[in-house]
Amino acid sequence: MNAEILESIRNDELNYETTLNRIAEHIVSTPSVKLVLIAGGSCAGKTTTTRKLSELIAASGRAAHTVSLDDYYRNLDESVYLEDGTRDIETINSLRVDMIKESFASLIAGEETPIPMYDFKAAARTDGYRTIKLGEGDVVLIEGLHALNLSLFEDAPDESALYRIYLYADAGDGADCRFVRRMVRDSRHRNASAEHTYNLWSNVKKSERESIEPFRQYADVTINTFFRYERGILNDDGIALLNTVKPESSHYDNARMLIDILKPFPQITDDYIPSNSLLREFI
Repeated sequence: MNAEILESIRNDELNYETTLNRIAEHIVSTPSVKLVLIAGGSCAGKTTTTRKLSELIAASGRAAHTVSLDDYYRNLDESVYLEDGTRDIETINSLRVDMIKESFASLIAGEETPIPMYDFKAAARTDGYRTIKLGEGDVVLIEGLHALNLSLFEDAPDESALYRIYLYADAGDGADCRFVRRMVRDSRHRNASAEHTYNLWSNVKKSERESIEPFRQYADVTINTFFRYERGILNDDGIALLNTVKPESSHYDNARMLIDILKPFPQITDDYIPSNSLLREFI
């Protein structure tokens, strides 16, 4: 492997880890913080960022719990739908906001709080649940598309109890790197075509513009999770998938543009990705 590429991998990973260490140090040194809210659009890296921050905080002496807002999705029989009849799982209306409000208020108050568990295969919350009770100095990290949405609090929250993190991924060249991440991930793990991912992406982006991006302004810190070397990791699968988009597709021009951006990057095989890298969410 080219030494320059190896150096790029090391630098990208180090920059991300350094950012997380700095954030963890701030949280640990601010005893009033009880809820760490981690939001961002699809494939921004919320899962890995939440896990890593939880580990860093715990290693520094504060007990850290994690909660995913995915466990508050509506059951199938109470779901909301788009105009074309597709189940909407992107907007905040897809969540049981009333339950989230109760959980947030209970957690901040230091009460024993039941956290639901969602079965995605059954599209319903299970009968089981787990409980969290924040002790002195404990913190809970809550991740989800809508974690920064102000409507998740019954009353105006005590700002000193909250720390808000917004994740995004921007390569700076006008290409949507999160789309490439999702396209590759959904192909590998859900057998989805590029055309299928494109068709879903329009609603994803619409929802983000309406109910995720407006709350970025309230974040205490924002993190760009784009890794320069990810183009070399994702380009092989990505180009192959984009080449399946037919000329008659409304997405054809965009697919050709992405191919032109990905093509110059030398391929990097998956085994060069560190085992704990954020990029492993997408391969």
